[in-house]
Formats: sequence, C-alpha cells, structure tokens
Amino acid sequence: MTFRPAALLLAAVLLAACGGAVTPSGPPPLVVGAIYPLSGPQAEGGKQEFAGVRAALALSHARVDLRVVTVETPAEAAAAVDRLVTQDHVTVIVGTYGSTLADAAAARADSLHVLYWETGAVADGITYGRPWVLRTVATGGTLGRMAVEFASQVLVAKAALVHPTASIVEVDDIYGRSVADAEAAAAAQAGIQVIDRVHYAPNNYDTSGMVARLAAGRPDFLFDVSYLSDGVAIWKSVLAQSWRPVAAIGTSSAFCMPEFGAQLGAGAVGVYAADKPNQAVSPNALDAPARALLARATAEYRTLGGGATMEIPGMAGFVGGWVLFHDVLPPAAGTSSEALRSAALALDIAEGSLINGGGVKFGAPGSSDEGQNLRAASMVAQWQGVQQLGVVYPPTYATAAPSDTSGMSGW
Repeated sequence: MTFRPAALLLAAVLLAACGGAVTPSGPPPLVVGAIYPLSGPQAEGGKQEFAGVRAALALSHARVDLRVVTVETPAEAAAAVDRLVTQDHVTVIVGTYGSTLADAAAARADSLHVLYWETGAVADGITYGRPWVLRTVATGGTLGRMAVEFASQVLVAKAALVHPTASIVEVDDIYGRSVADAEAAAAAQAGIQVIDRVHYAPNNYDTSGMVARLAAGRPDFLFDVSYLSDGVAIWKSVLAQSWRPVAAIGTSSAFCMPEFGAQLGAGAVGVYAADKPNQAVSPNALDAPARALLARATAEYRTLGGGATMEIPGMAGFVGGWVLFHDVLPPAAGTSSEALRSAALALDIAEGSLINGGGVKFGAPGSSDEGQNLRAASMVAQWQGVQQLGVVYPPTYATAAPSDTSGMSGW
C-alpha cells in the first residue's frame, strides 16, 4: 500500500502545538497510532473526527505522541495497523470514522492483540468476537432502532396513522446492513410493516430506478441508510417526482452532515436523521462539568482548524479521545494493550458526563455487547430551515420540536 509522508509530517507538526509533542524531561510519551481517511471520499468526516481527537489530547494534557496514517481503503487500513505495530511499536490505535475501514483495521489489530479504540464507525460487527476492540460511539443498530423508535413513538401519532408502513433503502455493505437489519427488526416489533428493502452497491446505483420502486409502494416512512453522495442523489430523485413519504429518516454518514443541507438547500427541509450528537445537543443532557468541557472543547477544536462548530464526527472524535486520554491512561497499570484494555473495561462513567450527553460502560468480555459502549449517545435531528438542523429526539436531548415544514405529510 502507499502511505502518505506529507500527511504524516503535517500531523506531527500540528500535534506539536496541541500537547502531544515530546518534551525533553520525564518519561517518554506513550506512542499512540491513529488511522483516519484524511484524503479521499470520506476525508471531510475523517478530518473532523481526527481534529476532535487532537482537541481531546490537547485538553487532557496526556503525554502522548500520535502517529497518524492516512488511509482510503480497507486494505490500506489493515496495512496501517501492521506498520504502526511493527515500526512504531504502538499498544493502542485510535480510528477510523468509516465502517469499512474500521472493520479491516479492527480485525487486524485484534489478531495482533493490540487494543483498537474506535471513535466513530458504527457498523455493529466491528466489535463482534474481537476482545481487543473497544468502541465509544453508538452502533449502527442503535441508530436504526432510534430512527424506528422516533417514528413509532412520535410520528405515527402526529400523522394519525392506523397501519403504518415503511420501506428501507440501504447501501449494501457492513454499515448499511447493520443499520437496516436493526430498522427492519425494530419496525416489526413496533407494528410498522416493512413493505420493501432496496439494496444498492455503494459505487453503482440508479437512484431514479430505486425511487420509482419505492414510490410504487407508497410507504408512510422511508428509512434511508446511505453515504453523503448517494444519500443526496436519492433524495434529489425523491424531490423530482410527486410521491412523498410522511417522513424520511436517514441514518449516520450523510443526513446530519452540513454538506447534506448545503447541497440540497430547501430540498433538505423536513428530512430527519438518526445519528450521534453534534454540539447542538441540549445543555439539559449534560451535567455541569460536561457543559464547561464542551465550551473548552469547541474553542480548542476551532483553534486546531477543525471548524467553527463541532459537527458529529468532531464530537465523536473528541469523546473517544477524551475517554482514552483522560479516563483510561491515568489509572492504567502500565501502557501495554492489556493494561489499557483492563482500565477501559473498569470505567463506569454516568450518562450526561460526556460532552455529547453520553457516558461509558463497555460490554463485558464474552457478552454479546463485548467492547461496545453501552452508554453511547444517539439522537434524531431534523432539517427545519435551509441549513438549519434541530435536535428533536429523545426529549432530554431535544432543542426543537418535530415540524412538518416540508409539507410532506400535511399534518
């Protein structure tokens, strides 16, 4: 594979200004690997998530030397693990934003018994059967269930639906299947009939054909599991014909991203998205120390060039980085993968203690949730104006009420 020396050099220069540099006295810093898509189609989110990690490192004052490798493909992600372990001798690697990248990197790290710390990717299978993989963010299954819960608990009553139906359009990969399978199962339990599931290849799809098939079924709800470019293209095709669902609810990787609203403008208004929280989460969801930390985090993130506000990837990166640098490293009985893993599994951080409203308690070894943060935060937001996103669910996180500003349902 090809590693990008320029990216590595840039990261080293940036980290020298944010508390990760080597100092001349005291014990040497812990070398931590980092694998993110800082170039290619997922670069926007990858850069934001890594900026969040860097901001967490700066505020934690941990003695850490980050060694970052830029990757764009699963093969590159797996090879990056080998490089970091054999050349940099890391005992923990953070990453990776994208689920297909994370799955490959996590599998390789687990096979080497090196702790892999996932800060953003949501596909459920990333942690399955991998005791050396820990994830701080919500799973795709959680986001899918959150989308259906919101539809069944809030929207069904608002639209006075007696026998609600739904269709699911899903990208055919580990991420898409993870979310869509959970949505289908949750819908069945909630009494929402799934009348169609439309699968498509991530790099080869016909949105007009997909939307024509969806429109023929006329479902009340459209659950869409896509990436940014395909999610935008699918919704443009929906807007180009007469059928509208009562509500369209996307999940992760696209629908809450500012670029989704920027590309669609008024066409995005009314669309919902189930995702990890951004910094717009209600202050009521945070305890006082978390609110204070959020202010410091957003300022540091801005200083490091992450952006004026911490969007979802930046928040996820900060939370994952903060828990590792602030809560795991200090009490760990050493810097080995085993010592760091043991310290992480002992964490018991209450919900509302982190800047996204979540907490931390990892699933126990051998359980079905092994390595997954059981207190990870998730929410539903809605585009309620041109490039204006409001959090509408759950109530503790909400900053706005659901609104039929798009005219889709005619409430």
